Amino acid sequence: MSNIRKYNIFIFFSTFIRNILEIYSIVYLYQKGFNYQSILLFYILLYILGIFISSITIYLSSIIKVKYILIFSILMSIISYYLLYKINNYYLLIPLLSLSMFTYHPIRHLYGIKNLNNRIDIGNNLIFMYLALFLSNIIVIKKINILYVILLSILSIIPLFFIEDKKEKFKINKIKKDKIIYFILDQGRVLFLLFEPLYLYIYISSKISYIGLFNIILTLASIIYIYLIGKYLNLIKCFKYLNIIFVIILLLKLNINDKNILLIIAFLEGLLSKTSELYSTRILYRNKDNTYGYVFISEIIFLLTRIIILIIMYYINNLIIMLYILIFMIFLISTKKNTSYLVS
Repeated sequence: MSNIRKYNIFIFFSTFIRNILEIYSIVYLYQKGFNYQSILLFYILLYILGIFISSITIYLSSIIKVKYILIFSILMSIISYYLLYKINNYYLLIPLLSLSMFTYHPIRHLYGIKNLNNRIDIGNNLIFMYLALFLSNIIVIKKINILYVILLSILSIIPLFFIEDKKEKFKINKIKKDKIIYFILDQGRVLFLLFEPLYLYIYISSKISYIGLFNIILTLASIIYIYLIGKYLNLIKCFKYLNIIFVIILLLKLNINDKNILLIIAFLEGLLSKTSELYSTRILYRNKDNTYGYVFISEIIFLLTRIIILIIMYYINNLIIMLYILIFMIFLISTKKNTSYLVS
């Protein structure tokens, strides 16, 4: 079995718990009495810690086997997931959740840059992730015992022992200005997806089951995109136009309150958001410099951008305005004269 396939199996099993933590935790915090500003503060602190944790993670990954870091990350995810249900002191979750997230995402990017060198490998990797996302949303709707989710996470450790890990020296290189600008603007999409469940919960339906159904349809559309569209679409030529349609879909979403129509919107959003995600992934994984230094700088750009945006939103204190600003950031990507050379 190839290294890539082993890694995809790890992604599949580890995504269950990460999806629930990273997508639904924002709603669980709101249910437990956190107001909008408190949630923003939660994530500001989470990302501030994330800068330090991801930096240490990337450096350590250049000198020790990454499987040990990922096993630690999985254990932090399990503890965070358990505490999310069992305790009321949710600020205790900040360091644990930050450890879980930022001992995982930098390693995922490191591996992807080193091994996923074409759109087929990237697409297959995303398929494993989307399948797990689809099933984890069913777990949320059915309220399946958390012990089963924990068991799936433990299973994800097994393929780690069989993945080969190539090392290189840690060296920081400059990143192209156009790529930095793209990374900054793309955080609008990342933060929109983070706060989307909270918007649905507050303004559309206060049932977790509806949010789960919305995400199931969104993920199903994503799988269809990868299988039937992504393989044949000339992403480089079409991206700007599809991104504008994606923006229109998001604007419609914020101005429609009918639950059933929004489920149709979810399907369209799933198709178009994965166009952006695939394009973004290909830009990120397109690198010829030192991998560790590249991911180190990229992670700092991601997290600093999110922190600055969330601090601004903390003082604006309006979720709807925040979402419109994030959509505008997504739109600005299409105004860039040329980003295709970053992908090709």
